[in-house]
Amino acid sequence: MADDKYCVQTENGKATELNLSCRKLGSGPENGAHMRAFWASTSSFFLAFVGWFALAPVAVDVAYSIQICENQIYNPVDNPKRLAFLKFKTVNTKIPYCTYGQKKEQDKIIDCLGADEGKTDLYNFGVLPNCVCTPGTKCQDTIMYSGIGSVAVTIFVRVALGTLLERFGPVNVQCCLMTFGAFWVAMGAAISSDWSFILIRTFVGCAGATFVTNQFWCSLMFAPNIVGTANATAAGWGNLGGGVTQIFIVWCLVKPFEAMGADRNLAWRMAMLIPPVLFMAIVVLMKCFCWDTPTKPRFTVADTGKTTKASLWDYVEVCKDIRVVVMIFQYSACFGTELAMNAQLATHFRTYFQMNSGDAAILAGCFGLMNLFARSLGG
Repeated sequence: MADDKYCVQTENGKATELNLSCRKLGSGPENGAHMRAFWASTSSFFLAFVGWFALAPVAVDVAYSIQICENQIYNPVDNPKRLAFLKFKTVNTKIPYCTYGQKKEQDKIIDCLGADEGKTDLYNFGVLPNCVCTPGTKCQDTIMYSGIGSVAVTIFVRVALGTLLERFGPVNVQCCLMTFGAFWVAMGAAISSDWSFILIRTFVGCAGATFVTNQFWCSLMFAPNIVGTANATAAGWGNLGGGVTQIFIVWCLVKPFEAMGADRNLAWRMAMLIPPVLFMAIVVLMKCFCWDTPTKPRFTVADTGKTTKASLWDYVEVCKDIRVVVMIFQYSACFGTELAMNAQLATHFRTYFQMNSGDAAILAGCFGLMNLFARSLGG
């Protein structure tokens, strides 16, 4: 039934409707507690994904800036027989690096044909891109390891977050995660080597754990009849950031900075400084205008019906339920695929199909943009 002190319909303090109208934000933190929590959890999660995958669409540019491309490490003129060069062929014109074809020894490419005949134009250096970053190169390995680190670290942080949320509440935890993420995304502008690329991108991955707060917070605010839709919508629109960032970083930041006179190296570094500003803006808004629960500013374990404080033993108890184990494998498969696509699609399009950064960003972004409707329908 309705409660006059809230601006949405409630039952036992929890909202029984998901009304996205701005009027439902209420006149104060208590009056609009439910929808403020929904939008704060969704917006913070969205921005976390923007920062989490901010380096993905410019990964090849980062590699070029820190000089780990194959043709930067090995000058093609001095090292013409590098496998990455010998295998290269332009996608649009089909012009190969090896003018007269590849020389093979038991299916292994060892050189270009024509060397034995004394030909001088057997190596077509002009077809090589600015950054050769194909499989087997240090460039590709660095991007791959940074992506793995970025995704892997969020697993451990998400697991730990269950206990932290019950101890400190969703507002405090989300604010800390966003602040931590803001620092490391900003540090992305200072990447100077392969190890710093991997390290910084790994720490940025901690921001991906904001998903746990997103779901926990909405579950505290919405009644059983609508909580599935609320959680799915909040998570889906949050995940949308993984698609938006592909387009936002390149088209709204890097290219405009270049138009203002910055070179590509400076442009992508400046772009890394914008998401942290947005991170801190949402942190201030959450801390000042949002409550953990509909009835009081800060969460306690009693709000979930528990009589004891959170402990590590809770994880053991949870995993005794076979349904939880099944969902772990289901989620790791589907969400793992999504993270891999968000992290690697833009680089894949640029290295395999030799697309420019703008076109690659748009195509990569289309995958993440499906979250606009897909998760809500699932809920």
